[in-house]
Amino acid sequence: MDFERAQVTKACAGFVLLMFLWSSPAFAQEEPWGGNVPGWKFTQTAESGNVANCRATQGPNIISRRNNGRTYVSVPAPTGLPKGWYREGRATIMIGGTAEPIDAEVSGRLVFHIDEGIYPALIRAHGYQWQVSGPGGLVKGSVSFSGDIAKVFSEVRACANANSTASQAQPAASRTPKWSGDWVWIRPMIIFGKPVDTKGQRLSIELLQNNRVNICVDLRRNDTCKTNVPFTEQNDVYTLSVNGSELYEIRAVNDELRGQFWWDRANRTKTGPDGTFLLQR
Repeated sequence: MDFERAQVTKACAGFVLLMFLWSSPAFAQEEPWGGNVPGWKFTQTAESGNVANCRATQGPNIISRRNNGRTYVSVPAPTGLPKGWYREGRATIMIGGTAEPIDAEVSGRLVFHIDEGIYPALIRAHGYQWQVSGPGGLVKGSVSFSGDIAKVFSEVRACANANSTASQAQPAASRTPKWSGDWVWIRPMIIFGKPVDTKGQRLSIELLQNNRVNICVDLRRNDTCKTNVPFTEQNDVYTLSVNGSELYEIRAVNDELRGQFWWDRANRTKTGPDGTFLLQR
């Protein structure tokens, strides 16, 4: 069974393995999205580069997911906080007592560029606290969400999936399935004897013909893309190597994709994986 046919089979079995598939509605300005969660408004907006921005709004607060996989939460810009970027170390989100350094940006609003891997914590906490180090000192705030937050995030993700970049950019006959999402590392990788900060890493795999893929790996904001990488499939385990030495093994389990990673494929039969990852629906 080839890779693409296996994907269709698993989808029919009751779960979706890939995001960014098939057709999407075209729109030229902000339009409603059909999410139905009391107290929330859902919209979709076309941006440059065939990007769609899907937003859920409650009062002054916004949750967003673009169809290129980028996510953010947003609040009104505080008075006196200058426009510009506030990189990690100057901006932090706190959820349930855990602080997450992130990049923030002030334009018309204060935008926190979060990783989708923190969604479960946001859902449990029904909100977050934030702080930004500005020229006048530390600026703080908090956000509380009401309603079915899990459904809110699900609707935003569904909107982004429906407005697939791949679907908009390619004719129907040439569309290829693409995995894209935030991978949560369960076992941290060790480099030079220290664990790598792997929260919120992204991985995308686009299926090509003849058992080949395009793969993009984000090792904490250091994106590397390789094209036309071969893969093999045996017993529903998909194996691929980006540069001939690294090794990825990916398997579908219930509603998730689980994977293992080795820096050196020669260690596959000698040691446990250097990292494991999980793609959630």
